[in-house]
Amino acid sequence: MKNVKVLLDLQEAMNSSRMVEREKHKVPLEVADLKNLFEERETKFLATKQEFEQLQMEKREKEREIEEEREKVERAKAKLMSIKTNNEDSAMLTEIEGTKRTNTVREDELLAVLARDEEVEKRLAELSAEVEELGGRYRERMVDIEARMAKFDKDISRLQAKKSEVAASLDKGLARRFEMIFDRRGGVAIVPARNQSCTGCHMNISHQLFILLQREERIYSCPNCNRIIYFEGDVAEEQAGG
Repeated sequence: MKNVKVLLDLQEAMNSSRMVEREKHKVPLEVADLKNLFEERETKFLATKQEFEQLQMEKREKEREIEEEREKVERAKAKLMSIKTNNEDSAMLTEIEGTKRTNTVREDELLAVLARDEEVEKRLAELSAEVEELGGRYRERMVDIEARMAKFDKDISRLQAKKSEVAASLDKGLARRFEMIFDRRGGVAIVPARNQSCTGCHMNISHQLFILLQREERIYSCPNCNRIIYFEGDVAEEQAGG
């Protein structure tokens, strides 16, 4: 029967298309772990870079403050030379010592910043190398994946065109019913009937229906699973005939 052959061809095209779609959806998962690792390291690198830049600002600020205090001390020393009274001399010396003590604190703070700066700079270099390496691997994988995805899209388009071409020769109502069964029955919408049973659900069908199937005059469905069924012969008869 012509419609049975068309439906079998349609089922094959639709299952092939579904299989390609499944394979296509798996592809991004292949690179998901690498992508996540790359993004995690990149985020850490950017945070460390921001920390490094902040330390650079702190370092410049501490150096500026220390330099200003040193200049202040030098000016105070120069002024000390022109002081005439002991009181003014004592006050100026006190001011100079206070400025020196302040600078000592600032220098200790600068040393702490420099130590952190050195540690962060080292960590930043390590993360930069890691991000570059992971980025290279990720980009390389993506080139391969994009090529495979393009092939999948091409195959899907070809199979969809074949599906449309095959379905065009069917009655529209039958084509719609076939697609509904296909979706509900896991891609198996038409199956043979053998030994007076449906090979889709393995339930027996009536003798009368089995006789009608053998006549191949119209399309019938399994009363149990609603799949379209067609006669493929009785195994016992085939063996006897052989």
